[in-house]
Amino acid sequence: MTLSKRFTEILESLFFKPDFPPEDVQRYLVAYSGGLDSHVLLHLCARFARLPVRAVYIHHGLQAAADQWSEHCAEVCEVLQIPFKTIHVDAGKRSGESPEETARKARYAALHAELKAGDCLLTAHHQDDQSETVLLQLFRGAGVAGLAAMPTVRAVGHAFHARPMLSFSRAEVHNYAQENDLKWVEDPSNVNIDFDRNLLRQNIIPVIRKRWLQLGDSLSKMASQQQDALEIIEAMAAIDLASIVTQSSHIIDIARLTKLSRARQLNVLRSWIHQCAQDAPTANILHQVIESVLPAADDASPQVCWGDSEIHRYQEQLYCLQRIEHDASARFDWKPKEKPVIVNSGIELQAEQLRKQGLKPELLDKTLKIAFRQGGERIRPAGRGNTHSLKKLMQEAGIPPWQRCRIPLIYLGDKLICVYGYWVAEGYTCAS
Repeated sequence: MTLSKRFTEILESLFFKPDFPPEDVQRYLVAYSGGLDSHVLLHLCARFARLPVRAVYIHHGLQAAADQWSEHCAEVCEVLQIPFKTIHVDAGKRSGESPEETARKARYAALHAELKAGDCLLTAHHQDDQSETVLLQLFRGAGVAGLAAMPTVRAVGHAFHARPMLSFSRAEVHNYAQENDLKWVEDPSNVNIDFDRNLLRQNIIPVIRKRWLQLGDSLSKMASQQQDALEIIEAMAAIDLASIVTQSSHIIDIARLTKLSRARQLNVLRSWIHQCAQDAPTANILHQVIESVLPAADDASPQVCWGDSEIHRYQEQLYCLQRIEHDASARFDWKPKEKPVIVNSGIELQAEQLRKQGLKPELLDKTLKIAFRQGGERIRPAGRGNTHSLKKLMQEAGIPPWQRCRIPLIYLGDKLICVYGYWVAEGYTCAS
């Protein structure tokens, strides 16, 4: 059977699964780099599958020839009569990430942003790519999720991501390109063995394949088996998560979590964090949560931070949150009648007329001061007979410690007259 016929049969069969009904896919987006693999994918889509397809080139800005590659892609798409678009991304290295990982995240973020409901992203990963991914994950000590490597098809929000060439070897892809006289660009970084994947491809896999000729098939079968195992593991995590999550999806009950075995704790935490956080947790992060955060004393405020995410414990509950950059020393002047003020915790304060609630209307003509808790603040809330420390009031209200320094405090001169969202001082309310 020819590669083109196999490709069309694979593409037609991809979505005949309960979770991926074919009628849900209406348009296809090819991630087109101009290289060998993605050129073959694009050519197969245009010449044989005859799909409603468009192509996107992701310009990372990391190679001097990137502009020329973009032009090459545009010319190829013009010949194939395929709509084409170049997207520029910032692939500058982030702390704690390899250059490959940073570029990959930027690339997929841009591609996913292009997808609408009914779209399917097509990428040109083939069997050799799958083999490299399995080995990389194995060498990094990955678990089932890592060894499952790349699925053939998965949901991306209301869209899909499919890899219809996963059963093709690199040699088959190359032969197809030569037979069809395709012209592609060569990325010089692909031979740089400073990158882990290139080292595997150039130096390690060829040696292994001399002894184990069916290496690609074996590693692909292993990935498929791990994907089946992962499906069962994720189903178990969903059952456990339903039993420990609170009314807020980013908060779970510690008492119920600790009733699970350690293996199930790790599994459900991984699933929960994956749903709540921008950055996937490493095994080390998960172990820190179980060993340091869960057994902490009730009056402690332990936390674990990584990337843009953080885990907190408070009052027998575990919180998974996005990290917020906040300067508690910031100060703002606010004239309520003139315009809103955006404080650096991401909250916008604006005046709004309410009946018998909030600050006195005459205060809207004043210049108020916005600050944040430094410690030692006191206020006499309306309706309470005494002045109380802000610390005590916040404890009584069950405000988590990490939120207390982010709540805007409103002053008239040197007097604290309002804690945003919670208390107005006696004498400064509408009812006063």
